[in-house]
Parts: sequence; C-alpha cells; structure tokens
Amino acid sequence: MREIAVIGVGMGTPGSMTVEAADFCRGAQLLIGAERMLGAVEMREGQIRCVEYLPDKVCACIEAHPEAERVAILLSGDVGFFSGAKKLLEAIPDAAVYSGISSAVCFAGRLRMSWEDWKLTSSHGRHCNLIGEITRNKKVFTILGTKDAAAEICRKLVYYGLDGIRIHIGENLGYPEERLLSGVPEDFAEHAGTPLSVMLIENPSPRRTVVHGIPDEEFIRDKVPMTKEEVREISVSKLQLAEDSVIYDIGAGSGSCSVEMALMAVQGKVYAIEKNPVAVELLHKNKRKFAVDNMEIIEGEAPSAMADLPVPTHAFIGGSSGNMKEILQVLLEKNPHIRVVVNAITLETVDEALALLGKEPFTGLDIAAVSTAKSKTVGRYHMMMGQNPVYIFAADAKDR
Repeated sequence: MREIAVIGVGMGTPGSMTVEAADFCRGAQLLIGAERMLGAVEMREGQIRCVEYLPDKVCACIEAHPEAERVAILLSGDVGFFSGAKKLLEAIPDAAVYSGISSAVCFAGRLRMSWEDWKLTSSHGRHCNLIGEITRNKKVFTILGTKDAAAEICRKLVYYGLDGIRIHIGENLGYPEERLLSGVPEDFAEHAGTPLSVMLIENPSPRRTVVHGIPDEEFIRDKVPMTKEEVREISVSKLQLAEDSVIYDIGAGSGSCSVEMALMAVQGKVYAIEKNPVAVELLHKNKRKFAVDNMEIIEGEAPSAMADLPVPTHAFIGGSSGNMKEILQVLLEKNPHIRVVVNAITLETVDEALALLGKEPFTGLDIAAVSTAKSKTVGRYHMMMGQNPVYIFAADAKDR
C-alpha cells in the first residue's frame, strides 16, 4: 500500500529533523519539496527528487511516479506552524503528518527563553498588523521572509514612538551562517538581513484596554469637527465589528472613530476617507499617536475616493457632503451584505438617512437619538452643558 507523508524538516538541516521524520525519508522512493528542503535530506541511491511545493504540482509529481510506494513531501519547520501543509492536506487528505521543530521553538532555545507567553505571528506572505500586536502584547514573535523586513518593522516602531522596545533577530537558524542579534529598534532601522529570519519584539508596557472608550482629550484636535466620546462609543458599538473587519470611515474628520475602530479590528483595516486637508493632517497625527498601522488615510471625497479600495465589511458615515445616496450605492456594489452606521445631526440628513436605510436592500433598521451633557466646573459647582443631539442609524444590507 502506498504511503504518503507530509514532513516538517525543522530548520532545514539534517540535525534539526526528528528521528521519525528522517527514518521515513530514508525509506522513501520519491522526495518532493523546495530545493532547500530537499537539501536537508541525504540523497540515497535510487531516490527520485522533485523540486515542487505548490499542491497541484506536488500531486502531479506523485501521479507521474506511480512506482514510488513511499512518498515524502518536505516542508520547512513544523507543518502545523504557518506552513503550506494545510493546502497540501486538503489535496492529499490521507497523507500522514510528521511534525518538525518550528522556528519559534528553535529561536526560544537560542535565546534561552520560554515561548509559552509569546504571541506567534507571521509577516511572510500574509497580512499581519504586527504593530497592532506589538502594542497589545509583551512578546511578539514573527517570521519575516524578506531581507529588508526587519528594517521596515523597526522603522515603523521608531515612527510610532513605541518606547522601551527590545528587538531580537535570528537569521539562518540551524545553518553554519546562523546569527543572533539583539538591540533597540533604532539599531536595526537600516539593517540588511536575510529572508530566512525571525524576530522577537519585547514590549514592557503593552496596552491593557480591551474595549473602546478613548477620552476626547486624548486626541490631537484642531477646528475640525469630532464625534464626541459618548456618541462615538454608541456609534462604534452599533457597527458590531470583528477583529478582521474592513471598515470605511467616510468623513473621518480628526480620526477619533477611525482610531477606535482600528484598535478593535486589530487584524482588519480601516480606510479613513476625508476631503479636508486640515483634517487629513490631523488624521496622520492621530494615526501616529495611537500607533494604528492598520489605518490607511485616503484623501478625497466619497464616493469617488472609494473606487479603488478593497471590499468593505462595514461602513461608518460621519459626513457625506450631500452624497449619501451615491455613497450607499457604491457600498452596496462593493458588498451587497455590508453593515452601515450613519450619524446625522441636521434634520435634512435625518430625513435622507431614514429614506435610504429604511427600505430594501437594507433591513433591520435601528435608530437611536442620543442627547448627552458633560459637566463643566464653575467655581465650586458642576454644571451640565448639553451637546447637540445626534441620530444614529444602523442597518444591514439584505440577507447579511
């Protein structure tokens, strides 16, 4: 009976393979993998080697060699840790699995650290809001994948003013040219590394806030209108965001809503769309202050500024400049199942929002009229000062 196994070769050297994995490879007639993976296994007489790693090409290679009774598909590190094994096992569901030593485990050993409290991520070929993870966790491990990745990350850490950060870089782990480096972000801002690298970032003072609710005075402000704290918290909660939501903040103003949404959707993305140059400058300042790297500022007027943006899951309309109907049309074209929240202050906007969101394809319309008052100290007294009432509309596109 034919045996097929997906095998993690560890760091890519014979010494980092498990005995079980090495034994299977010695008895295999067909070895498949990238060149570096094949180099980790000693060539035996009669073995066939196929340099492939994409699932369809791996399967084609197996079919092309029906005489091979034992087939080893070689992957780097541990097949269960940011590996191509997932797609391979979908294509070859009956394959056995031999896990290897992951780069995280190897690096932890080199640093003489425990890795049980690390946030494990990969920046190699996948979306990762690494800055967001660093601001929230004491220790973040990431797989790099390009020679300038470490420098790019460190430049961002410097830009966002994240203090007290400690950096550890591991290059070519397991190979003779292995190198371990430690320092602060400034030390590696121009670092010329290697694609075969990993990084551990230590942040002694991560954010501990797990819900939205940033006080108004924390934001950098000018004469640009800002959604006030209490209204902002209700509006953001009505969006019902997930960690990976993609959100348009239309009429972003100074960015108070954009920042809060970016902090909540840490693995998602916020597109802050704003036409006022003064407000755009404030958006950049608040993005930097709160280190929300997953917030992208789009200067322009909606809906034209939305044309080339990725498909949103949610949209918050804080200002439409009279284009609400056209904005909603574009949002529905991009995602027929989008969730939308609209804030309205003027009665004309209230009327328009009700007319547009109160009919198909929108459903489940929820309207909240919010009137708040904040205390102001006058001598030894506290007076409540009323703020403008705001109408908050929330609706889903049909069949969401």
